[in-house]
Order: sequence, then structure tokens, then C-alpha cells
Amino acid sequence: MMRLLFPFLLAPFFLFAQQKYVLTGSVVEKGKVAIPGASVFIEGSTMGTQTDVNGHFSMKNIPAGRHRLVASMVGYVPKMLFIEVPGNTSTFNFSLEEDNKTLAEVRVVGSQDKTWEKQFRAFERGFIGENYNRKEVYITNREVMDFTENKEVFTATASKPLEIVNKSLGYKITYFLYDFEKTNSLTSFKGLASFQQLEPEDARQERRWKRNRVDAYEGSIKHFLKSFVDNRLEEEGFNAFLLKPEYLNNLRRGLFFDRNSERHIPFKPVDLIGVISPEGLITLDWTIPMEIVFNRKRVSRPVFMDAPYPYSILIPKGPIQITRNGDYPYSIEMRGEMSKIGMADLLPLDFDISQP
Repeated sequence: MMRLLFPFLLAPFFLFAQQKYVLTGSVVEKGKVAIPGASVFIEGSTMGTQTDVNGHFSMKNIPAGRHRLVASMVGYVPKMLFIEVPGNTSTFNFSLEEDNKTLAEVRVVGSQDKTWEKQFRAFERGFIGENYNRKEVYITNREVMDFTENKEVFTATASKPLEIVNKSLGYKITYFLYDFEKTNSLTSFKGLASFQQLEPEDARQERRWKRNRVDAYEGSIKHFLKSFVDNRLEEEGFNAFLLKPEYLNNLRRGLFFDRNSERHIPFKPVDLIGVISPEGLITLDWTIPMEIVFNRKRVSRPVFMDAPYPYSILIPKGPIQITRNGDYPYSIEMRGEMSKIGMADLLPLDFDISQP
């Protein structure tokens, strides 16, 4: 099954550079009335703050690059700004509007609501992931969910931001769900995410979180792209080939390591690296699909018998620009193992493998 994970539409990830910056601003409602206690955060990261009693905020240590800056408050429609850091300004002001939509009644789930419970489990598998421990990764306000389904599509909506606790990786995630859709061939969802690190109970739990974060990182799209720009694909466990487009939807169940190159176009990462901007943004001259295996993990049902490893296909959908940390824009469609990531395995965008 193909899964598309879109934290929000086709916006780019933020980009890392050495120098850090400060963002300031305010959050008000109509009539310029200050909103104290509003959340302001860089979407998809652990970087965030709250407004003071006057509705003002200040965020330090923001890396250079492109960001999605979000302001939210219960009872108001969240707003997002696409910003450049550094840019023409470092001050950003938000004016929020009250959320007038009718909130769903608080649902009391019990044995009499078996249909909703079944639908919620289906949503969990698509949103959180197919393989996870429910005691460690769970939605604390499941009553805000509602579902519709027919023979062709299953959809989910949330009347309030979802609160997700991930005791496997050590994060609490606030997720503004915009859209969730599941068909026989595709699962996709869009929204805004804010990460908060949990406090470990002891040193043992902290070590476990670090191990699990590294495990979630290894073999991921972020790991692959960082290895790509470092010219260390094979050293990091990746075997990758450009795939001739005519084979994209007609893959043979033969050998992944196609010795006669009928299906593949061999490449070297350095040959696909183009212009590098002053902020560290790397342009890739990559225009056709790429198929990949990560040979440091094994799977029980491999696509190719000579490569019993997690298998993925990456398809460029527009200009690709990444950073040395492996952050990338949503111009890459993922199929296979890399596309199966759910909230249980999702790391914040500012995760650094050198400091897990």
C-alpha cells in the first residue's frame, strides 16, 4: 500500500544553517485584543513558545532557512505563515479568528458504539502506524474524532487538535488534522504538528528513547538524503539506482541488483548535486524515479529475493532542494517502506542524529 504523509500540503521543510536567529511578534484577535497563552511554533519541530499576558512572543535559536510559523489557540482557527530566515523582517504578527464551526459532542465510547470503535481502530492503523504498542503510543482525546465511510473511501475529522503521547520515542505531539483519507490503495493525511519532548523518568528510559529514535531514523527518507549529500549511500547501508520510468508501474519480481542494467541507470550522488545556496540549500538534478533498499534491516516478504531488505521508490514531483541534515521539500512521492511512516515513528524536523 502506498501512503503519503503530508504535515501540510506541499510546503518545504525548514533548512538548517550554523547561525541562529530570534523571531518576535504578537497574537491578537479581531479588534487587536491580545491573546495570552497562545502557542507559536515552527511546524513539525520542537521549537515553540507561548505568548505573554500582552500577546507577545519571542523565539530564540531559530535556524536559517524556510519555515512554517504557526499560531494557535483553543477556540480559534490556527494560522500559518511561510517565512524566510533571515528575511526582510524577524517580526511576525497574527490575527486569529474564532472557530465558529459546531464542535462535535464529546463522545462516550462504550460497548454500544462498536461501529465508532472499529472506525477509530482503522484510523489508528493509518495515522499512527501498522505496528506499534498501544500502551506506548496513543491519542489522549480520542473523543474528538468522527468518521465517514463508504465502499470506496474512509475519512476522518477531528473537532479539536489531537494530543498524541509517544512514550516509545519520548514526545508529545499536538496535531491539527486537516484531512485524513484511506482507500484500498492509498492512505494520506495532512495537518500541522508541534512536538514537545517528554521528561524521562530515569536514565534507563532516556537511553531507550535515544535508541528508539536512532532506529526510527535509520533507513528513513531523512537518513537517505543526508547520506546522499554526504556521498555515503553504501557506507550508510543504502543501495540505490535510478529507475527507468517505463518500469515504474511494471516492476518485475526478478532481481533488484539488475546486472544487465535493463531496468536501472547507475549513478553517483555527486553527479546529481547541483547549485548550493548561501543558506546551505542543495539543489538535486534528479528527475526520474529511484529505487532503494536499506540493507541493514531485513523483511520477511521482500519484493526481490536477492534483496531481502526494506524497499522503497522515490519519485520527484518538482524541484528538489535539501540540506546536509536531510531535510527536504514535499516534492518527493514515496512508495514502499519509506512511505509507511506513521505518527508512531515520526521524528521532529529538528531531530539531529548526532544528538538523539
